[in-house]
Amino acid sequence: MGLIRRIGLLGLITAAIPAAVLAQEDPLEQIYLQRSDLQVAFDPKTKQAIPGTAAGFLLDLEDWAIQYGWMEHEELVSYGPEQGDGVPVRVDASEIEASIESVAYVVMDRSTGKILTVKNENKVWPIASLTKLVTSDVVLDYEISMDQVADVRTTDDVGGAKLYVEDGDLFSVQDLFYATLVASANNAANALSRTTGLSRAEFLEEMNARAQALGLNQTAFVDPTGIELGNVSTVREMTRLASDILQRDEMRRFTSTYTKYITDLTQETQKKMTNTNWMLWKSEYDDLYVTGGKTGYLDESGWNLVVTLRPMQGDADTELLIVVFGAPSRETSFEDANALADWAWEVHEWQKQN
Repeated sequence: MGLIRRIGLLGLITAAIPAAVLAQEDPLEQIYLQRSDLQVAFDPKTKQAIPGTAAGFLLDLEDWAIQYGWMEHEELVSYGPEQGDGVPVRVDASEIEASIESVAYVVMDRSTGKILTVKNENKVWPIASLTKLVTSDVVLDYEISMDQVADVRTTDDVGGAKLYVEDGDLFSVQDLFYATLVASANNAANALSRTTGLSRAEFLEEMNARAQALGLNQTAFVDPTGIELGNVSTVREMTRLASDILQRDEMRRFTSTYTKYITDLTQETQKKMTNTNWMLWKSEYDDLYVTGGKTGYLDESGWNLVVTLRPMQGDADTELLIVVFGAPSRETSFEDANALADWAWEVHEWQKQN
């Protein structure tokens, strides 16, 4: 169960419990009430980070518990790594920022959620086709059969990358997922959103509910494809969002597929989908094991990237989630992500928890 779904369940449970009881039983709340530094950094009602304070890259009080609190307070051990997990410990002071061209980035240790480095982490930015991660996540929640057939319409074409089809051509839902997440086809994303039976407004409401449930106040969606500039986030918020979405087996499977043939059932032809993430198939990245991700581009945003990866022969504990916004070229977005990953693995040691 992903974080967003866990939060939804927690909300149903806590809604029926008086606030005074929750304060007594919640160790994180108790620590917050005892520490003036936390009260200054996090809103007393929402517990979200207050801009311009020492909260820095932290999103909310729970984020503080994940990054630091579990090491400072025994009562918060549940926010820390599980026994046997490898925890990244900095062993080298070398920095990477000067060599990275992207406007903003975050590097996160995948298994523990520990943030290893950030730049412009709170800068609001158009996310382009990274939007399709959320579109696909919403559709998956409707548990539509992958074998169900859906049409792609002329009105689904909003420009940008697309499937070249005739109005009403039919595809399986599974093939629409591949077209959306591998080839980043905008008309496929619009067609996929319609398989839920929701109106466009209702679908967008669900997309934005994903962000709100995760406490992402700087993230918003105005269309399912990412073609509109109103689809925005920060690299820090996108890190939390992508981390949750890429917990799903289906999302990792779709986004780590480097090439796929899909079938136009109407025309009885096949179309080759090649992943827009070069790190999956270009030879210079053969030393990396990419487990998921998504690319995005608009003239106004530059090249954006979400990627989860680890060394090809490396321990799964060393898997990273990297988000970069605003790279000046497609190639640079992958080079920056690779450089950030190499830096993280070189300056940290993953120490097992007893």
